[in-house]
Amino acid sequence: MLRKTMLSLAMSLLLSGFAAQAEEPYKVVGYSISWGAYGRNFTPSDIDASKLTHINFAFANIENGKLVVGDPNVDTSKANNFRQLRSLKKKHPNLKTLISVGGWTWSKYFSDVALTEQSRAIFADSAVAFIREHGFDGVDIDWEFPVVGGNAGNVERPEDKENYTLLMTTLREKLDAAGKKDNRTYLLTTAVGPGERWINNTEMGKVAKVVDWVNLMAYDYNGAWNKFSGHFAPLYNDPAYQREGASPKNNIDSVIQLFLKEGVPANKIVLGVGFYGYSWKGCAPEKQGEYQDCAGKGRGSWEDGNLDYSEIEKKLVNQDGYTRYWNDVSKVPFLFNPKKGEFITYEDSQSLAHKLDFLKSKKLGGAMIWEMSGDRKQTLLNQIDKSLAQPTP
Repeated sequence: MLRKTMLSLAMSLLLSGFAAQAEEPYKVVGYSISWGAYGRNFTPSDIDASKLTHINFAFANIENGKLVVGDPNVDTSKANNFRQLRSLKKKHPNLKTLISVGGWTWSKYFSDVALTEQSRAIFADSAVAFIREHGFDGVDIDWEFPVVGGNAGNVERPEDKENYTLLMTTLREKLDAAGKKDNRTYLLTTAVGPGERWINNTEMGKVAKVVDWVNLMAYDYNGAWNKFSGHFAPLYNDPAYQREGASPKNNIDSVIQLFLKEGVPANKIVLGVGFYGYSWKGCAPEKQGEYQDCAGKGRGSWEDGNLDYSEIEKKLVNQDGYTRYWNDVSKVPFLFNPKKGEFITYEDSQSLAHKLDFLKSKKLGGAMIWEMSGDRKQTLLNQIDKSLAQPTP
């Protein structure tokens, strides 16, 4: 009897060990930006790829219904971002790279390429040819946004809702067929908006079945485009946020619930984290400038109102008249300078710790970073790496 019990216990331990090993490791996806090669002087070779599982390169464009190089001046010549990405993969054999298509500026023609069976096939074939030519491991579709809400001049149609699903399905079929020929697996992911509008204008339950995962852009809930200050990436709803247009669902916790309700598996949701912040000037002093009317965009690292985390960390936190405050409801930090009336919303180590704990508790697929040049000292990147790194067997 004792021998039987011991054998049963040993088998249970063995099986549990296999289950632990079979658990999928967290993804850490970092966006590398093409325009980093200009004033920012930050290219793929500056990325510490040892702390990433995937790099999404932003962005490729769409011309004549096909996927094309976004900026040949730096992507395929001179700085040659693509060559640097290939070099990173040689140094880090487990690293995967994806070409991200569209973004805010280059989503104009997504509606057109998604419109018909023929247009979808032409685009998907061009995507396959592109990744084969330039050495990418997959495609990331960053359509901002289906149906409504994108950049001025974007082509938008009500049928984008269904056509987005059809486009992703065609891409999946073409990538799988190419992978079979090439004896490898090609990845397909998509960047998704963090609110009800995205949910209402897509069929995420269906899309989730054909993508490897979705990159949830869990930021930009507020920004310098607002006439009032707010938090750009609140984890939870703050009932004190009562401004016009504010929604109790404009926070990460609520949006995750929406995606899960739509049928997106938790392990296919990769949670976006911003390595930047937004600033407003001329904000009213009440509540240390939080949720107050402001006079417009404040200071910026490369453009007014938009700050790299590196600059916030080095020059502004409890310096130069800026005091750091903490919103314990939404679990986010903010800075306020009463003399200048300047309010800054951003991510820091404390808020990131809450997000990483949340990610784990919800069994999400990992973390996505927008974007790598914003954290030059790797303060936040190191924190993500330490929190999500897989233990050595």
